[in-house]
Amino acid sequence: MDGQNFQNEQNGQNGQVTGNNTNTYYQDNTNQYSGNIYTDPVVENNSETTPGLAIAALVMGIIAIVMTCCCGGGIIFGIAGLIMAIIANKQSKSGVGTAGLICSIVGIVFNVFSMIYYIFVFLLEAM
Repeated sequence: MDGQNFQNEQNGQNGQVTGNNTNTYYQDNTNQYSGNIYTDPVVENNSETTPGLAIAALVMGIIAIVMTCCCGGGIIFGIAGLIMAIIANKQSKSGVGTAGLICSIVGIVFNVFSMIYYIFVFLLEAM
């Protein structure tokens, strides 16, 4: 609606301002659209989320395997990963928890063999 029509409606035929003019061009429809007409679609999430403890166990197991070359220093990470993986698998069985358990066990075994190797090398070198 332009300003000219609005002003013509407010003024009478002869330019006098009339009282209540009920024949207006403007219609208030704000109550009709008061709700949110654009809603997000409802998405059902049936997938289980991986527990953070299982992810932490997997990371600790990988660190234990990588730190095998550090004179068995990764055994601490392997033991921590093993404990976290056992707790995570008791809470909810997931593939990530099982992978963390396997990586932690492999990391512990590699680190034990690494420690034995470095001890024998050190003893043989000392002789």
